[in-house]
Amino acid sequence: MLKKILVPLDGSALAEQAIASAAELSIPTGATMLLVRVAHSHTLPGIDPRERKDGAIVDAERYLTHTAAKLIERGYGCEAVVPFGSASEGIAEQARLHNTSLIVMSSHGRTGPSRLLFGSIAEAVVARSCTPVLVTRAWLPNDTHWRLPDRPLLVVPLDGSTFAEAALEPTVALADDLEAGILLVRAEPRGAALTEALDYLTRMEARLQQTYPHLTVITDVRSGEPPEAIDAALRQNGASLIVMATHGRGGLVRSLMGSVAGRVLREGTAPTILVRPAAHADTTAEPAQQVVAAY
Repeated sequence: MLKKILVPLDGSALAEQAIASAAELSIPTGATMLLVRVAHSHTLPGIDPRERKDGAIVDAERYLTHTAAKLIERGYGCEAVVPFGSASEGIAEQARLHNTSLIVMSSHGRTGPSRLLFGSIAEAVVARSCTPVLVTRAWLPNDTHWRLPDRPLLVVPLDGSTFAEAALEPTVALADDLEAGILLVRAEPRGAALTEALDYLTRMEARLQQTYPHLTVITDVRSGEPPEAIDAALRQNGASLIVMATHGRGGLVRSLMGSVAGRVLREGTAPTILVRPAAHADTTAEPAQQVVAAY
């Protein structure tokens, strides 16, 4: 069940773009939005660090109180919490402590979309947390805001690996909440035979429908580069959302730049949920100090 959606905020309009996507998912599921602003402060010589810390926490509480109140007035379930410390560590820790089902956050490249998540808070959260992360593209025009249809279709790109299949379980759970179908997509190089890919997706479809007989599952095999093939399958089938696995290589967190997930995010427009299997998450972070914003 999609019960709680964490939305990291930093006081900027850019970060607040994620609220609309979280709200869109909360409507059919009844999920509560958990607003998180990680407070931090920089201490200058001669200034008491406790004063700076207290001031940062008060400012964050004031901002979240105002933001949450506006959402509550519109009928959304909303909570808020203010950790203190590192942004990515604080977000990942709150997702764990509050047992959140999904993190929805905005990202951008400081030198344009080509940098995407490289070095950003969003990439660090994806690397650190086992909670699926829906990344919104802050550089897209506001009029491209995502709307969820009554019976959406969720895309899961697969490549034949058990790693990519890790996205299936959270997708099925989300499909149950949204009364959605699932579209399994596999891309093969141009000129390659498609028989093996077709057989693989047929087996995956049968496996899912045997375990979840109520679930609508369809398949689509494409020739070409994965990002283009995934986008084409999404558009031509009228799908609403992509859910895919991303990973670290050799035990180290790998930049999403250059990966299929990174290219899908950079070049596409559909909302994309990134799933990092538990074995690949960075769980070495120390818990951030927490201050709950009261209303």
